[in-house]
Amino acid sequence: MSTFQVLSSKAQTPAPPRKKRRHLSDGWATVIRIHTAMITSALLFVTLLTITRSDYTFLLLPVFLSIFINGSRGYRFSNFLSNTSLYYVFTACLALIYYSLVAAGVLLVHFDPKTAHIILVTTALAWAVMFEPVRAYFQERIEQRFNVRHRETARVIEAFTSTLREEIDLAQLRERFLTVIGQTMQPYSISFWVCISQEQQEKSALLEEVAVAEDDHLVAYLLSHSGITEVDKLQMESPLLREVKARGGEILLPLASQGELIGLLTLGVQLNGETYTREERGFLTTLASQVAPALRVAQMVREQQRQVRERERIEQELRTAQAIQQTFLPKEVPDFPGWQLAPYYQPAREVGGDFYDFLLFEDGRLGLVIGDVTGKGVPAALVMATVHTMLRSAALGTTSPGEALARVNDLLVAEIPAGMFVTCFYALLDPSTGRICYANAGHEAPYRRLNGSAVELPATGMPLGMLPGTRYEEYEATLAPGESLFFYSDGLVEAHNPSREMFGFPRLQTLLAGHARETSLIDFMLGELQSFTGDAWEQEDDVTLLALQRAAHRS
Repeated sequence: MSTFQVLSSKAQTPAPPRKKRRHLSDGWATVIRIHTAMITSALLFVTLLTITRSDYTFLLLPVFLSIFINGSRGYRFSNFLSNTSLYYVFTACLALIYYSLVAAGVLLVHFDPKTAHIILVTTALAWAVMFEPVRAYFQERIEQRFNVRHRETARVIEAFTSTLREEIDLAQLRERFLTVIGQTMQPYSISFWVCISQEQQEKSALLEEVAVAEDDHLVAYLLSHSGITEVDKLQMESPLLREVKARGGEILLPLASQGELIGLLTLGVQLNGETYTREERGFLTTLASQVAPALRVAQMVREQQRQVRERERIEQELRTAQAIQQTFLPKEVPDFPGWQLAPYYQPAREVGGDFYDFLLFEDGRLGLVIGDVTGKGVPAALVMATVHTMLRSAALGTTSPGEALARVNDLLVAEIPAGMFVTCFYALLDPSTGRICYANAGHEAPYRRLNGSAVELPATGMPLGMLPGTRYEEYEATLAPGESLFFYSDGLVEAHNPSREMFGFPRLQTLLAGHARETSLIDFMLGELQSFTGDAWEQEDDVTLLALQRAAHRS
């Protein structure tokens, strides 16, 4: 049984707004709007043609067609009255171009004044319909760029999301989130549900606690449908759904992280009684994708604060930070036929700045990431968590390792503390062919092993967070059967023995070249490190190792 804390608010209005009821389904309503628009447009055109008796009245047909096509799409003409001057200018220019293209097309085909009316009408309609999708596309871009409400909504949301990474207080996050939703979406009622652990339950006059079964059908549905869901369209037996409807929920948006439902946003009907537009739904979806990670962090921080009250403050902060950092590391190692993948991670303190990650892509490719933040302890761990999140987000938007690193660098430059930077090596492997595409941001290059030799993969690049606009060159290689790659952080090669002799790159290369396959590469290297440093070694830096082996062909 999960427990959700619910923070709700309602608009200060004398009475709840009445939702404009739909007597037909969305599909039938769209069909009727389109037919109504076509009939009305045709009647107006015929009436005007009868009054003017001009053969060229057909030139006005695209005007009627455009206006009523917008009407058939549910366009709110009241929005037209509240826009910037540039909006009107670009809209007028677009309409003029559209009108001119249709008129020119008709005149080009039928320049004879004796052409029958039906032919002129048919030709005008054909040209208008042909150019209408292009006109609608550019009109939508103008709406997005110059519509006053869209710009104001985008500004408010951008101001909110720009500070999300700094917001670690769950109560403040809830209050700010509800305020932003109220300002931009203008719903009559809002409910923000946050999943909490049993230890975090607390009494509050503003918060309600709702118990939700783990096997609730709505929970399973929301985890498989990440977008906005209309409450009225859900038909299932669910206590959670009944609770949402009882609170007047019109739409709901799940907030999920790592396969868990950590929050839920429900909005009531808008104050004007209208349904939420496509643009408003898009803003909500974008906002949810950024609030969910912030909510996860805020929940972790809330747990940290609870534990700190029970034990000594500094010691418990370090332990909690270690637990938080472990959640950013992969919980499972991907399994690909014909490949062996083995990681090792050991921070020098309770938390560290090293990190690694595995990224699974839909086309079957595997992303391999290893990195190192300058420094040790909590500061490095916090930067590590930020870079980990940025890199995952960047990697989902591109299949280019160099471009992903460039995006992370541009974001990190403005946020990383002075004097800190991050090294990172990102490789993209195609397990079916052994082809690997990679880019390097100042990290130690991995070693490539085959037939008793070990050589570095050639790759250089500027560390992340140092210079804005840095671009990263991409390299390619193909791992043959029997070949392997060994990734590592500088904590390995910079380890010292009791005589203060450093482990070093030459020793590492020699050991890799002479490694026998009776033991795993990771275990072998850790054994050699222990033999070199001795049992009394005090680890100076984080040590991260990652071994990738392609199986040899059987003879």
